[in-house]
Amino acid sequence: MSKKSTGSLGDSWYPSRFGADDEIGALNFLKPEKIIEATSLIKSGTSYSLAVPTGPKTPAYPPRSFQMNIVSPGQYGGATWGQNKAGGIDEFFTVWPGMGTHFDGLAHIAIDHKFYNGTPHEEVYDHTGVKKFGTETIPPIVTRGVFLDIAALRGVDVMEPGDVITSADIKAAMERQGVEIRSGDVVMLRTGWITTIDTAPEKFIGPVPGLGKEGAQYLADAEVVIIGVDQYSTEVMPAEDADDFIPVHQLDLAINGVYHLQNVMLEDLARDKVNEFMFVLGLPKFVGATQMTANPIAIC
Repeated sequence: MSKKSTGSLGDSWYPSRFGADDEIGALNFLKPEKIIEATSLIKSGTSYSLAVPTGPKTPAYPPRSFQMNIVSPGQYGGATWGQNKAGGIDEFFTVWPGMGTHFDGLAHIAIDHKFYNGTPHEEVYDHTGVKKFGTETIPPIVTRGVFLDIAALRGVDVMEPGDVITSADIKAAMERQGVEIRSGDVVMLRTGWITTIDTAPEKFIGPVPGLGKEGAQYLADAEVVIIGVDQYSTEVMPAEDADDFIPVHQLDLAINGVYHLQNVMLEDLARDKVNEFMFVLGLPKFVGATQMTANPIAIC
């Protein structure tokens, strides 16, 4: 399979490496044998939620916000239901699904108003939602997960804003932890930044460490399906080139069809030295969304 050049863009970044009609990107690497491989990693039956709780106080990239409203239909004025006096409550949300731990789909980021596979914006969305690449089209994902502790590799608890994760870091972390990346894997990169959500929430959204373009291309060439990180942007912020804005998002989502998971809680994996695991993710099928709040699970 040929790999697309990502040097000067122009129209050279599409069609995708999976063909001009493809709509699922790196999910093409998910084969039944990956599920079988993943199940073989379960030794102790230990499961980890890799999500952070999400609510109105969760730091989020502006203007994203969260609001919940509780209602008790038909019970106003002390009314109940039936002779057994039943009662209950419902809730409704006004929430940006790109808050907390969340999944970025292929309709999230464009290059000059063209999305994955060079799809023009008028074919992708209108004001009611996305018509193509919506997160409701993402199938259940069960595959092998690889955890790479970049912060530990650097000898720190939390990497500094502006620290760039390169392919050399990824290779060194694999060697240090005795693990390798394979086609169809999900790769989790720890910077330690998620801990600032409690210790320094005022700086959680701002300059951060993260993946650089060269490191992102290395992972795409390794045929990973999802890149997960423990901060909000996946990539280093500000970008390596001060004139760029979220170029790793463009490289992964628009060009290579590699999905993102952000604000992933990786501290438990680091504490327990879990290097590989079965990764499980199912997303709510809200039609027309570009991102979706997620609760990824690691089982080992």
